[in-house]
Amino acid sequence: MTPIVNRRLLLIFTLFVLICSKLVAQEGDKLGSWYVYNGFLKFSPKTELFIESQWRTYEPINNSQTFFFRPFFSYNFNPNFQLSLGQEYHMNWTFATDTEGKVKTEEYRTTIQPMLFHNVGRVSFQHRYRYEWRFLDEKGKQRTRYRIQLGIPISKPEMVQGTWFTTVGHEFMVDTKPDVQLSQMRTYAMLGYQIGKKTHIQFGYMYISRPRADNLHRLQFFLTQKFSFYQKD
Repeated sequence: MTPIVNRRLLLIFTLFVLICSKLVAQEGDKLGSWYVYNGFLKFSPKTELFIESQWRTYEPINNSQTFFFRPFFSYNFNPNFQLSLGQEYHMNWTFATDTEGKVKTEEYRTTIQPMLFHNVGRVSFQHRYRYEWRFLDEKGKQRTRYRIQLGIPISKPEMVQGTWFTTVGHEFMVDTKPDVQLSQMRTYAMLGYQIGKKTHIQFGYMYISRPRADNLHRLQFFLTQKFSFYQKD
């Protein structure tokens, strides 16, 4: 890796640490975490199963907020357009400093998800749309979402083994039932490393803006794996 790339990575990591230190120092401001596993299981050039599991916490390594599991079955119409259908199960807990004070709720969610992909130079763009039918303790809600995400290789021109890269994105969510209103917005930046052809890791920071609740600051840790179960031509 060149000295210039080393300096860039050091600068990114330093800024990340300074931001987190500032957030932790703020009185009454909890810094939580998201621990995420993403698995892509490709059965043909057209069909794919995406499996995601997350553990979210109110504090960096304890005080659980959410655990969920969601599989998506996807069909690739072409390299630039994918349509998916997902079914999710969520367990959520209220914030409490002791286990006895927590209240658990459950949510079942059905999601339809179109995605668009394109590249501009070495930058990959991903546009993700979601419409969700949410069932929280037998109460039905609906929500629409849009996320734009950019992936940029840093240490090499393209994503190959040994590449450092960054991912930045922004997502906004709008409740559509029972009322139409802005739910939240999420902005994040992550630094990643391509361990091998099938696996990469990422860590970063997300800011969650909520109009009718406290804003949130979250660390993010991702493990992503991609597997193919067919023989390519």
